Amino acid sequence: MNNIEFCLLGKADDTNPSSIPLDQIKRWQEDKILTYLGSTNDVRDYIANATCIVLPSYREGIPISLLEALSMEKPIITTDVPGCKEIIFDKKPHGNFYVGANGILCQPKNIQSLQNAIDFFLNLSADAKIKMGMEGRKYVQREFDVKNIIDFYQDKVRFLEPKSSIVFISNTSFGMHHFRLEVLRTLKKLEFSIHILAPEDESTAKLLQEGFYHHPIDLDPKSLNPLKDMKTLFQIKKILKELKPSMSFSYTIKPVIYGSFVCNLLKIPNIAMITGLGYVFVQEGIKKKFLKFLVSRMYQAALLRTSEVWFLNPDDEKEFVENKIIPKNKTFILKGEGVNTEHFSPRPKNSNKIIFLLIARMIWDKGIGEFVQVAKNLKSSKTTK
Repeated sequence: MNNIEFCLLGKADDTNPSSIPLDQIKRWQEDKILTYLGSTNDVRDYIANATCIVLPSYREGIPISLLEALSMEKPIITTDVPGCKEIIFDKKPHGNFYVGANGILCQPKNIQSLQNAIDFFLNLSADAKIKMGMEGRKYVQREFDVKNIIDFYQDKVRFLEPKSSIVFISNTSFGMHHFRLEVLRTLKKLEFSIHILAPEDESTAKLLQEGFYHHPIDLDPKSLNPLKDMKTLFQIKKILKELKPSMSFSYTIKPVIYGSFVCNLLKIPNIAMITGLGYVFVQEGIKKKFLKFLVSRMYQAALLRTSEVWFLNPDDEKEFVENKIIPKNKTFILKGEGVNTEHFSPRPKNSNKIIFLLIARMIWDKGIGEFVQVAKNLKSSKTTK
């Protein structure tokens, strides 16, 4: 057990109230429970040196980190929740977890289930682990390759005039660059003018280098201040009124609500993508129930005349339809945002250690607390033997 290591990779943001404080992560590292690798613009070397990628999240759209890991022939351990369970195929029950052809599903918010899943994985033969990884890559190539997603976008814009402007509205420039770069590049090659409305961040310059137009907007995803949100809405309206785009795509809660509302007001054809339901739909309590009701009604009004609403998993689609936010005939399930399986191809592992790697933003809802507790338990079992 001495060669087992638990690692965290992802951004710790102390300005975000739902984030795990960086001091807490450093204490875990000082106690030799895990290794914090910080954040990176290229996860491939970290995935290559890992033995298994773990994400015990409470709910997702479709987590790109798991698709990238599978594409690099890494087995995964994740939770039996919307957005994650769709990635494990041919799964069969095994006590309090499921074993699939390409990974393992444990129960959410259940330390024992996660520990049992990790113990099961550790006891697999080397050949079984290799086979799990190979099955994962084949599955991603078949179901989640970005080429399939690009084809779908192309089909939606095929009726537009050459050199038309297409707008993409997002809550971060990072999200547009990290999740949708291949789509944007393809549409630009088709001679469309690509305009991105998003707050400025470290990825803004990269988008500009690609030849896309960037229009900064003030958007705080976590804010409940109606005055700040009205400012965002009017910024979007002003930009779209000037651009007169032929098509608009919007992503995440506020860009979908405000972007769709403005597009429908200005009679701009638009498609909204629900990349995940967010904490409003996941958390419980009276305040969260009221917030869920309010957000649901805002979605309902904003999406009334939107052409299509895309979802990354059927559970999120069901939530919207059952809450009468949109009718079923407007919905479409997109299998993730795609992964470039050539870019994320298998690489040799340069470490003899057994490394369990969790790649995510450092927030509790990613199951980091459970991951750390399992690491503590394994460390404790080592010292008592």
